[in-house]
Amino acid sequence: MSSAIYKGTIVHHRRGKVEHRFTHKIPWFLFDLEELETIQIGRLFTVNRPGVLSFYDIDHGARDGSSFLSWLNCRMAEHSSDKLKYKALCLPRFFGYVFNPITIIFCFNESKDLIAILYEVHNTFGESCVYIQLKHHEEEAKKILHVSPFFSMEGYYQFSVSEPGKQIKVNIRYSDQEGSSLYAGFKGLKTSFNTIDLLKILMITPFTTIGVTLDIHWQALLLWLKGLRLYHKPKKRDMQYDE
Repeated sequence: MSSAIYKGTIVHHRRGKVEHRFTHKIPWFLFDLEELETIQIGRLFTVNRPGVLSFYDIDHGARDGSSFLSWLNCRMAEHSSDKLKYKALCLPRFFGYVFNPITIIFCFNESKDLIAILYEVHNTFGESCVYIQLKHHEEEAKKILHVSPFFSMEGYYQFSVSEPGKQIKVNIRYSDQEGSSLYAGFKGLKTSFNTIDLLKILMITPFTTIGVTLDIHWQALLLWLKGLRLYHKPKKRDMQYDE
C-alpha cells in the first residue's frame, strides 16, 4: 500500500501592510488513486459512498461525479504518452464534509519517476483552478482564481513540494504588486493508512475538515479587524488552468 497519512503543521505567514501568522495541526492524506477501492475499511473509510471518512470523485477534478482518475489522464495526455500513476495529497470527507483549499497531485511515469505536480486550488465559493508544474519547471504561476478577499487578482505563486517519503514538505509563496506576500507551508511525518491510525485521528481531531473551514473564516475576521482592505470577488468563472 502506498497510500499514507502525514501528520504535521500548516503555517501561514502574511507580510506587508499587516503582518499576520497562524499555525494549524492537521493530518493530510496521500491517496494512491489506483488503490482507492482496495483500501476501503468498512464504514470507517469509503469511496464514493457514505462513511466516517470518505473520498469522493465529485470533490475533485471536473467535480461532476465523473472519475477523478480519468480527468487527470485527460489533463496530462498532452504532457506524457506514458500510463501515469497519481497520488493525491488532500483531506477526505470527515462525517460527510470536506473543504480542501488545495489538493496536490503527484504524477509518476511508468518508470516511477515524478514528472509533474498538479495544484488544484479551491475557494469557498465552489470554484477551482489547476496549476500544472512539470518537473524542473518551477517558474512563477500567475494567479487566476479569487481565493482571499484580502489579496487582489494581480499576483503570482511559487510552488515547491518534496516528493512524498518518510516526510513531506510543502512550500507555497504568493506575492502581489502592492508589496504584500503570503507564505503557506506544511511539514508532516508519514504514518500508515490503517484502522488503528484512522481511529487515532478521529479521537484526536474528529472535526478536522469543519475545523479548516472555521479557521479560514476566523483568520479572515482577524485580518478584517486589523484593517486590511477588502477586494470584491470577480464574477464566477469556469475552471481554468495554468501550465
